[in-house]
Amino acid sequence: MAHQAIYRKWRPTVFDDIVGQRHITQTLKNQIINNKISHAYLFCGTRGTGKTSCAKVLSRAVNCLNPKNGNPCNECDVCRGILDGSIMDVKEIDAASNNGVDNIREIRDDVRYVSANTRYTVYIIDEVHMLSSGAFNALLKTLEEPPENVIFILATTEAHKLPQTILSRCQRFDFKRIRPEDIILRMKEIAHGDGLNISEDGYAMLARLADGSMRDGLSVLERVLSASDAEITAQTIESVLGISEDEQIFSITDAVVSGDVSRILLIIDAVLSDGKDLKVFTDSVIAHFRDLLIISVSSSPDGLLDYSADMLAKLKGQASRVPFEKISNAIRVLSAAQADAKWVKSPRVIFELAFIKLARPDVDPSPDALLDRLTSVEHQLSENGSRQSVSVPPDLERRLEALESKIDNAGGSKAEKQPPQKKDAPPIRLYNPIPKEKLTSSHPVIKLARNWDNLSRIILNAAPYLAPVFKKRDITVDSDGIIMIFKRGEKFLYDLAAAKRDEIIEKFRGASRSEYTVKLAYADDLDGTENVNIWQLPDGEPANEPEAEPLGSDPLDELARKFPSIVENSDEGEFLTYSPSDGSYAQSSLEDAPPSDDDAPEEFLESSELPPDE
Repeated sequence: MAHQAIYRKWRPTVFDDIVGQRHITQTLKNQIINNKISHAYLFCGTRGTGKTSCAKVLSRAVNCLNPKNGNPCNECDVCRGILDGSIMDVKEIDAASNNGVDNIREIRDDVRYVSANTRYTVYIIDEVHMLSSGAFNALLKTLEEPPENVIFILATTEAHKLPQTILSRCQRFDFKRIRPEDIILRMKEIAHGDGLNISEDGYAMLARLADGSMRDGLSVLERVLSASDAEITAQTIESVLGISEDEQIFSITDAVVSGDVSRILLIIDAVLSDGKDLKVFTDSVIAHFRDLLIISVSSSPDGLLDYSADMLAKLKGQASRVPFEKISNAIRVLSAAQADAKWVKSPRVIFELAFIKLARPDVDPSPDALLDRLTSVEHQLSENGSRQSVSVPPDLERRLEALESKIDNAGGSKAEKQPPQKKDAPPIRLYNPIPKEKLTSSHPVIKLARNWDNLSRIILNAAPYLAPVFKKRDITVDSDGIIMIFKRGEKFLYDLAAAKRDEIIEKFRGASRSEYTVKLAYADDLDGTENVNIWQLPDGEPANEPEAEPLGSDPLDELARKFPSIVENSDEGEFLTYSPSDGSYAQSSLEDAPPSDDDAPEEFLESSELPPDE
């Protein structure tokens, strides 16, 4: 008989064999005993927690001829037929490779037929989240009201990807990660059944490597069994899998804390000489710092860490010597090194540099490293009892002062220090009014405002992405130039204009040949200021006002003088409309006019069609 993997050989055959999921198995057994079987089940949970195994047990239990306390007997013709695959009424479908609409339509057509050998036809759809949206829609109606002889069992590791319409039609069961003690108990049963020799520390190591997955733990066990026929201990597992020994991890952690760079390089060289992978070693160190973190912040770490009493005492002893800031910085730096090492040809230097940064935080400019150094100084102060006995590097003092300055000027503190501004008072120099005696139609700013439509068109020709900022924009004037007015609901446009304000001013001055500027303001910030009606001002010359360079003979000025209520920009199909209520004006677009004969393309005669020269 061909070799069979341990996790397949020891797959649970009854609900009682499923490890760590009693809250689910007991419910299913009660449903079978009381004959209250649902038409659709959804099994969710991480890999290796027993979803598919539970689905297979359930498919036999609902069809078993002699169920025993809710469990299948696995001895009747139906149970044996389902186990050996001779009965086709239990169908397993892998949604990862059968995720199309046509695959689900086949199921929808098959459910019409009565089961051939069993009471129920059971469909087990694994990785159901891989179905396409069309396949979910095709399954929906059948899942909601299937025939009485059909049961659907859906299994997935990512329940959040399922449509709510599917979730609401299933009884959902969430499989928990399996506790280490449950994994150890099950492995002892398997070891007893197969005659395996595993030490207690070996069981503890396997349970820790399983990380909540029974299947992963058994896969590791099989890999170790293939490489060793002797007793399986923690040292054997470390040797076969290339996992770093605890002594190396403790040693490199002590070297990091003490700043011994030479010792760190020697340990890394020893790890590579032993044929171990530096990435796996770094994984183990990160996990070690995580254990130190739990011990540092938790009042009862014993329940969170699965270690022997001796190992737990050793961890607590080292945790007392490692500051929290050092742990936090180590996890950050080592995790970043793992991400960077994927893209280089020789990852050794990346990992070496990461450990050196931890041992020498003065070479790392990050805030975490700075806090690490500060904590080290405080630790020295607490040990020596006086500041004079500790020499603080000058660069550290400067960086600490800079960090304190940044903290003081942070958003919250800065906001508290600023006095609240009055709503009705505009910001300083936002509006610099033109004296009334100088406010005439000949004032250079008034001329620019009356020509705003042309100026804005020139600006948009150079920067068309600013069109939303200028379109239908109300303006007013003051002694400094043009003020573009925004509503409070136009924050995005205001921010865009503010970001490009220097560019707008530059192009405005180039187009107007003046030194006036462009300001931005919200309408309510200008409350209480006098709006200037640029179209109804007396004629005259302003006294002692700097003249702008002549704008040239622009017919738009003459047209504006004769028709102050509306000025047409024929090039852009836009109008400058005046609002008598507030004295402002804005651009507006005309409806598209039908093409005229003047718009028709010119026609040219061919040379053969030209009349002969006289």
